[in-house]
Amino acid sequence: MQFNKPIGKSDLENLLLDSVENDTPEEIKNNLLIDLNNPKAFSFTLTKDNLASFGTNPRALNLSNWFENYQKEAMISTAGIRGLQNPLYPWDTRYPLNLVGVMLATMGKILVAQDHPGDKTKIAACEVRYNSSQYVELIARLQAANQLKTYVTADYLPIPIFLISFLIYMYDLYGGEYITSSHAISKKIATKDLNTQGSQYIPDESMLFVNKVKDLLDIIKNKGSYTFHFSAKDSPLIDQTFLSSIHNGTDLYAQYLRSSVATPTNLSLIHQAQKPILIECMGGSIFATLDPVLNKLGIDQHFQYLHKEIDPFFHRIGKVIDENQHFFDWSCDTTIMQANQKTRSLSVPVVDTVNYSQLLQDYPLGTTLLMTDPDADRLVTTYIDSAESIARCEKLGLAYGRLGEDRILVIFTPNQSFLLTIDFQYRALVRADLWDKYNWFLMKTTASQRSWDEWASAHQIPVINTPVGFKELADSMQQIEKKIQTQPGKDIYLKDVYGQDINLGSNPRLLFAGEESGGEIFGPSDLISSQGGRQAISMREKSAGEAIIITAALSSHLEATGQSLLDYLEQIFNDNHIKSRFEIRIDQKYYNESEPDIKTLLVAKEKGLHVKTQNNSYFLSLALGYRDGILQLDQVKAILAECFPQLNFTDLIDTKFVGDGTYFLFKEKCLEVRPSGTDAVNKAYSYGLDQWECISFAQAISSYEGTRNPLHQQLIPQPFYDQVETYALELYALYKQNQ
Repeated sequence: MQFNKPIGKSDLENLLLDSVENDTPEEIKNNLLIDLNNPKAFSFTLTKDNLASFGTNPRALNLSNWFENYQKEAMISTAGIRGLQNPLYPWDTRYPLNLVGVMLATMGKILVAQDHPGDKTKIAACEVRYNSSQYVELIARLQAANQLKTYVTADYLPIPIFLISFLIYMYDLYGGEYITSSHAISKKIATKDLNTQGSQYIPDESMLFVNKVKDLLDIIKNKGSYTFHFSAKDSPLIDQTFLSSIHNGTDLYAQYLRSSVATPTNLSLIHQAQKPILIECMGGSIFATLDPVLNKLGIDQHFQYLHKEIDPFFHRIGKVIDENQHFFDWSCDTTIMQANQKTRSLSVPVVDTVNYSQLLQDYPLGTTLLMTDPDADRLVTTYIDSAESIARCEKLGLAYGRLGEDRILVIFTPNQSFLLTIDFQYRALVRADLWDKYNWFLMKTTASQRSWDEWASAHQIPVINTPVGFKELADSMQQIEKKIQTQPGKDIYLKDVYGQDINLGSNPRLLFAGEESGGEIFGPSDLISSQGGRQAISMREKSAGEAIIITAALSSHLEATGQSLLDYLEQIFNDNHIKSRFEIRIDQKYYNESEPDIKTLLVAKEKGLHVKTQNNSYFLSLALGYRDGILQLDQVKAILAECFPQLNFTDLIDTKFVGDGTYFLFKEKCLEVRPSGTDAVNKAYSYGLDQWECISFAQAISSYEGTRNPLHQQLIPQPFYDQVETYALELYALYKQNQ
């Protein structure tokens, strides 16, 4: 494949790319470090000079600093090693993600693989981001030169991450590499490492790779250089035929769906639907996979697509010119909400950038629009309703967007829509006489809606809560499967991140696993068997494929019964006595990712990282101080009341460290605050009975700069505070060891 510099397809995209062009020095443009257009085998040597910080010598690539950040990310990342890249010159090491860094990280993984016997065949694939296929080819050619076979798609065409994960598991492969950055801004990119289960590596596993990269850098420091070898483009160890021969796995995936959410009943419901189901592809990887899968299921005629053409700029979704006439990228995360305390209104800025008033004008009321993201692992549910439903939306805490004078687009957060699919799947299992044959349970992250726990409690269904990240859910699944194998016929217990031993029964099956950011999967009644005989209770990656099928069936069922999604949500709230009806997630970002000057951006990010760390340490020290008996609960309340006099902490019941953040439980609400990986971002989540109280708490907690107020300093010893983040990592490791 021949790689060319991206060319903008609109004035707005040109504004982004021109700013990158102007910010890139000529010496970087002209110094093509790794030429993947070279069809022959070649070598690339890093020297000691390349490790040095910028400005220290003409050959400095800042790789020692790159490694420090890579190591930090691997220790705490919830979604792969990610960061900004130069979309025009991907070898630019001023950016956190670049071809040289990915080369080093890949070589570390190769060295770990070489330490173990057996077949090492992997998949390398990508979604639609700038330079994605270059990163895939770099990985494949480096692996091939080191005798590792790699399956790739024809011409490195995009494919969803859930399908790659599925194929790794079903074909018992060694693992995979996936280039993505989920729903992040267009300049961002990431490498997600998938293990032999098809799930992302947890930190302990990732550190094996990090240690190998450290060894490589030590060799360069001590011996002066290290040479990396790349195979020819046509190496027989880069296999483009296998995935093509199995239609990229779509036949097998359709077969799997028939065993889980694509039941005869659900397919029949979709067949009976009068209104089309719309899929918002966002220019991502879903269309080329979903369309043939739906065809194999015989329901493709009921679906229509928006923005199905591949586009790394995501058809301008999330992109705006700000008030200063500068380019700004919100990302394509349609779960981002802004809450205006003065007007008591919610807005969804990413959705607002799409011209849905025009795109949806010919579709009738009740039409469902399902929004995916570029790597197709998330789903956001919306539907067209009359403007007369605005009052009900506000009563139930739902956001909406105007589609003209008399119509609106009702927007469900994943927390809200997944509550619908959980209940719908439960009812389907009961009707199919499968519910009483197994011990069904839920899995969720602590940052996800507490309403899911409340619904499960109403039905006496056990719930496993984990830290944030689908890899945490997948790892807990594997712990359960090991116990099923080693303890046949016995009740299976698993410790959740709250420290509770959860009894899953003697024959556990997964009803649902999900997280608030938009990922969900369901488990079939029969265990999933790989070709090599491995068995699993569920797939390992969240999947818009599964989510689309079950949500389409739900939507079709409601259409047939004359109900709306809004009706169903209110019914579930009432039938299950749900307290946590309202919610907010605040993403507190401490720098502007759209800043065109990378030096300015990195300086601002570094300052933001300091604030984020202070915020995290402040709240962690409260939870861990309470855990260790340094603080009493009344003292925690007093510290918080002094720091946040505008908020009421009198009904605080508990506070805990939950693996990657601090959780506060109140009588009628909950709140979690956590740092987002190694980015300069804090996230706060709040759920409860009073929407604007939840919002007030989340806004105040997430934006706090972390200064220790007098009571905090008086009651929490400085030595304890200074080591609280290290202590938290130790406790997380203990949690993983003792599940």
